[in-house]
Amino acid sequence: MQSFKTLPDYLAPNLDIVFVGINPGEYSARVGHYFARKQNGFWTALKQSGLLSEELTPQDDHRLPQLGFGLTDIAKRPSARANLLADREFVAGGEELKRKLEKFSPLIICFVGLYGYRQAFDRTAVLGLQPARWKQSYLFIVPSTSPLNARYRKNINDWFKQLKILRDQLKGERHV
Repeated sequence: MQSFKTLPDYLAPNLDIVFVGINPGEYSARVGHYFARKQNGFWTALKQSGLLSEELTPQDDHRLPQLGFGLTDIAKRPSARANLLADREFVAGGEELKRKLEKFSPLIICFVGLYGYRQAFDRTAVLGLQPARWKQSYLFIVPSTSPLNARYRKNINDWFKQLKILRDQLKGERHV
């Protein structure tokens, strides 16, 4: 049984996109909200990509299922950095995540952070749409939105825009 405070899953059947974090940061777990640090680019990328029509904050994370989105993590144990997790936590968390999300059957499962996906599922994965699928769900990877991820900081919004285009295409919507 877990002896740490973590974040709840925000899931529902048939969501458009479930965003999967690597694991909760210590600050996010402490305040009880996903991507909670002001410097984290997740909430800004959702709005600037057009996935959301309104700007939300971490305190609105519980509202995402009403808007067609979900939130969860590969590993549920909070840490200051993802590389502090043991390999076994990624493997066990990945197995549990796959079982959980196959039940909910989202259109797209979007991993927020290449590192987490590589540690749990495929060490050769690259950003973007993945060749594998989980039942009917497409898999997509965007860069980590953490301020620690300087490598992709400038083009994170571009990856979220690509995700929106994919979502719109899969739903049969015309991309403008």
